[in-house]
Amino acid sequence: MRVLITGSAGFLGAHVADRFARGGWTVLAAGREGSDSWRLARLGVAAEPVRLDLTASGEEIAAAVAGARPDLIVHCAAYGVDYRFQDVAASARTNLEGTLHLVRAAAQGGVKRFVHVGTCYEYGPSDRPIAEDAPPAPRSLYGITKAAATLAALGTAASHGLALAVVRPFGMYGPLENDTKFVPMILRACRDGRRTELTAGGQLRDYVYVGDVAGACLRLAELPDFPAGEIVNLGSGAPITIRALGDAAARAVGHGGDALVWGALPYRPDEVMSIVADAGKAAALLGWRASTPLDEGMRQTLAFLDPPENSPENLGDSPCAT
Repeated sequence: MRVLITGSAGFLGAHVADRFARGGWTVLAAGREGSDSWRLARLGVAAEPVRLDLTASGEEIAAAVAGARPDLIVHCAAYGVDYRFQDVAASARTNLEGTLHLVRAAAQGGVKRFVHVGTCYEYGPSDRPIAEDAPPAPRSLYGITKAAATLAALGTAASHGLALAVVRPFGMYGPLENDTKFVPMILRACRDGRRTELTAGGQLRDYVYVGDVAGACLRLAELPDFPAGEIVNLGSGAPITIRALGDAAARAVGHGGDALVWGALPYRPDEVMSIVADAGKAAALLGWRASTPLDEGMRQTLAFLDPPENSPENLGDSPCAT
């Protein structure tokens, strides 16, 4: 079986590629011209490269899909995962228009199943666990365009007879994540003893090891009765404060917790203070629960901490990967 993975050069996409390859699938690593596959190399994934640019025309995207001949598409690519990238036109063109072209191309190309990767930021903040029937209430450009993409993907797939399901990962962490993200930033600060000013850390989040999320995507794809039209949260359902997450990072390093200056910064005016998954549907539908203990996940993340010196993550030029 052949799986086309968009965003395969990115954090989640590379781990999805790794999990499917270990599951016996032929992995087709979709990416733009010039995409750096260093994550796939670090994970030891053997993949066939496929040139596919979500900002290209619908005809070009259809040709790429037809040439790749996938049985399944897992759509991980997105613009704006990194908060530094805030171009409205690029976000709409990649996340919404590009997704629409890809779903239509999949339907036209005879793709059997399609897994669309959304995000928890399609929801709004909530003081209780968020279930899949919560209405979209995104606050960020990324969340807004991803919510629009989810609605468009579901509607377009239904009208074209394509079996498409949506997963919404909550907070992810793990090996080879972008250095600007919270967990690798804190691990580095503790390891190097670098003073780092932070908020009080009272924000409640739902963090899941990226390998668990990749495993859920594989489990969904291989279900005998594929749940077309469904949205599934991928989270632990267990809230953790940002400060407790930082403490776990310090434990993994073994020192450096005193470099973290909690309470030195104010919360942002638009700070989301709580976003936690109701993970019941994933358990019932997929038989899946987040299984990697936090301390073990932190140790695995620490082991992979240093990316290649000239990787796109260090150069800051990789806005379109998840």
